[in-house]
Amino acid sequence: MRAGYIQLLSSAGLSSAALLIPNMLRDELGANTVEIGLITASFNLALFLSSYIFGRASDVHGRKLYLQSGLVLTSIALFLLVFADSKASIAVVRILIGLCAGIYPSALLTYVYEMEGKIGKFTAYGSLGVAIGNFVAGMIAIYYGIFLMSALMLLVAYFISTKLTFGNERVHKVPLFPVAMIRHNFPIYVSIMFRHTGANMIWVVYPLFLADLGASPLFIGLIYAINSGAQYAFMRFIDRFQTYHLIMAGFVFSIITFPSYTLATRPEEILPMQVSLAAAWSCLYVGSIKYLMERNEEKGTSSGLLQSFLSVSAIIGALVGGACVFALGYHGTMLIATCLAIIGFMIFVLGNRSLDRKEKGVIAS
Repeated sequence: MRAGYIQLLSSAGLSSAALLIPNMLRDELGANTVEIGLITASFNLALFLSSYIFGRASDVHGRKLYLQSGLVLTSIALFLLVFADSKASIAVVRILIGLCAGIYPSALLTYVYEMEGKIGKFTAYGSLGVAIGNFVAGMIAIYYGIFLMSALMLLVAYFISTKLTFGNERVHKVPLFPVAMIRHNFPIYVSIMFRHTGANMIWVVYPLFLADLGASPLFIGLIYAINSGAQYAFMRFIDRFQTYHLIMAGFVFSIITFPSYTLATRPEEILPMQVSLAAAWSCLYVGSIKYLMERNEEKGTSSGLLQSFLSVSAIIGALVGGACVFALGYHGTMLIATCLAIIGFMIFVLGNRSLDRKEKGVIAS
């Protein structure tokens, strides 16, 4: 349960700090969508590097150090947002947050899997945290207040982590560049990268899209909270389903949901789409984690690589999404995102089928 509270608080802190930064950049500092995309991409580049480096390190050296140091460093980095008052300073602090926020997730996830074996219920706490964080951010709606609250949440998560019992941890020898692991898991890594690139093309300016529909900061927080709250409800009950079926359902829901945003003309029309989006991500994320945990001994590295691929998606999506919205508008960007989700679906189906044939051939020989 303590690990669930850590997941809840850390997710709440990071999500609340990030929610209204696009609005702050545009409305307070005059940034355009391309600049917002670049700043978001910088954060995700830092997260990409950190997630792989420290995911691997948690396999090689153990979980405790990286879990606890990552939480306290992220708290400090979030606190620095209070003093960021320009586009450049926000970019620098967001990069620092990305570096710190990639230190602890793989260690925490692997700890939970090795101690409890259940992923769905644990990840549900993360979604509940995002729901709480987004709603709190929308309710506070004062930037420095949001950032202070976010830093405090991560600090509390750190103190909870000091109460965890690690026991005798299993460590592994992992090459610096685990090419064989990437090849072994390529159907999930590559397919989710395509889907998530499309998703991030939407999310990079999603708060601006909602604001332009007429949503207030409080209602924007509510919209995000409904998505995350629905994820919490779904994730608690989907561990029972087969991994392959979860991943397939995640892609199908994504392909349905992304183009549906183009139909909205008022903020309240977004609400049912947020529930569909929650089903998509719940199935896809829990299915992906189960896929990796079931197939790999080096669980920290494999899950860290998943976060790295998600971060690559966020980098590409932020850069391309900001430019696409600038050139094609919100609706054009959403349709491109749908096409990328379809490509990801096809890669997973065909790639997984090919990998299964190869592995059966090896066993037969």
